[in-house]
Amino acid sequence: MLSFDIEPRIGHLYVTLAGELELGAAEAKFSEMLVAAASLRQSKILIDCSRVAGTWTPDERYAFGAHLAAEVQRRSGQFPAFPRIAIFAVAPLMDPNRYTQTVANNRGAQVRASDSMQELLSWLGV
Repeated sequence: MLSFDIEPRIGHLYVTLAGELELGAAEAKFSEMLVAAASLRQSKILIDCSRVAGTWTPDERYAFGAHLAAEVQRRSGQFPAFPRIAIFAVAPLMDPNRYTQTVANNRGAQVRASDSMQELLSWLGV
């Protein structure tokens, strides 16, 4: 079961995701997290997935990227600026080809996935 905690930080929200990776649960938790971020009026979101166990198939990575983009598009009007989503993950969860990132970005989202926290903070501009 996945769970998340949100910590407002200077210039962004820091979201810690933990638990066992499963596509339906990940989609539901991302939607919940996006609602919480919108209520806090914070458009820059860093999701730390280093406490998530499991891996995804390419089909699951595709499905999550498409869901992420659809949710961002659907809720973007609730944010002060278009949301930027940074996803921190380490192997084996982190896909070196960044397939989820590519799928989401191709559908209009602004997403960066990396195993480098510094890269993500820099990309967010914080």
